[in-house]
Amino acid sequence: MKKINLQNDIKNNENTQKTIIPIIYSYKEKRDKLLNEEQKEKFCEELRKIKEKSINNIVKLKKETIKNLSNQGINVIEAQTVKDAINIIKKIIGKEKTIIKSKSNTITEINLENALKNKKIIETDLGDFIIQLFKEKGIHPVLPSFHLTPKEISKKIKEKFNININPNPKEIVCFVRNILREKIFNAKIGITGANVISSDGSIFILENEGNISLISRIPEKHIILTSFDKIVETREEALKIIRASSIFGTGQDYPVYVNIISGPSKTADIENEIISGAQGAKEVYLILLDNKRTTILNSKFKELLYCINCGACLNFCPVYHQIFSRYGAKYFPGAKGVISSFFKESEKDAFNNGAFFCTTCQQCKENCPMKINLSDLIRDLRKELVKQQIEPSSITEMIDNVKKFGNPFGKIDTNKKPDKLYCC
Repeated sequence: MKKINLQNDIKNNENTQKTIIPIIYSYKEKRDKLLNEEQKEKFCEELRKIKEKSINNIVKLKKETIKNLSNQGINVIEAQTVKDAINIIKKIIGKEKTIIKSKSNTITEINLENALKNKKIIETDLGDFIIQLFKEKGIHPVLPSFHLTPKEISKKIKEKFNININPNPKEIVCFVRNILREKIFNAKIGITGANVISSDGSIFILENEGNISLISRIPEKHIILTSFDKIVETREEALKIIRASSIFGTGQDYPVYVNIISGPSKTADIENEIISGAQGAKEVYLILLDNKRTTILNSKFKELLYCINCGACLNFCPVYHQIFSRYGAKYFPGAKGVISSFFKESEKDAFNNGAFFCTTCQQCKENCPMKINLSDLIRDLRKELVKQQIEPSSITEMIDNVKKFGNPFGKIDTNKKPDKLYCC
């Protein structure tokens, strides 16, 4: 078994904590102003029912989704594996060299940038753009670069572009806007994720920056990569999920933009004949990725599919506060990422990603809009790993000591502390 290294990926963990913790608590204050405790519980209960109903009927809803979106001119393609999704995207892209994309956990899941090494992939979300400059991994699914200070960012811009930018958020945003808009308006391929899909025929993507609005309209081809667990029954339910993603993701009552896509751009202004490809995308592709989600659906971990990827589970997680993205999988930090990696990677990967890091304090459940009991799911995961003799060496040491000495610490000399202290 690979030895776990608790050293954080972030170079200066102490400075990272000083940067992040105030941001997290300010988010909580904003969220509490929108919903008091009674309103929060009522909203969460409603959201939970929507997702429970959707996931329990997901096979039927997926068929309806594919039928309705296909009838509206969207090319819907199912991808069973990461390899399938990559091959589909490569075929759609063809010979085009430049791809613009938005932030998406599903895109991160398939490691698209690595798969398209021969293409130029341009990140259009500010946080992902900054992460790309630093050649780092995002620290949070919603706020990937919030551990970096304006001073660090302006210094990196100087290194990369030889331009002096004051360490001021407004000036940094202005600089990135000017660079990205030129690239966006010249691109022919845009790739985004999706936040939710309604089986009655619409795809919903929320944003604040406006980059997704441009990506979904300016390029000739818009590729949407997402997963079937994003499907709910109606547009009305989808909009409730959108609001929840905003409130629990950033502490906003509603996002600045909600893109509702029901087909490629169309016009009927000439003799009432419907022509696709007016001013928006000429072609829209929806790729529904499985990647072991059906296996999760048919397991005791089904509740994991209720997740809306808002990142609220991380914000008050004591383990995440200490080691950040070292806890979780490459495509999602924290307990969700750990459990997902059990299915999508391997048992040993789930162990190395932190299956035994969780304190089971339930702060994740307390802050989750879907009330997903990640602590209980982590306990179930640990049981599965222990069955396969995949566990921290400290556990077997404690058991051996109990059998031999009647206590978990081993031989204890009078008036002397044990060599090792275990938490049991």
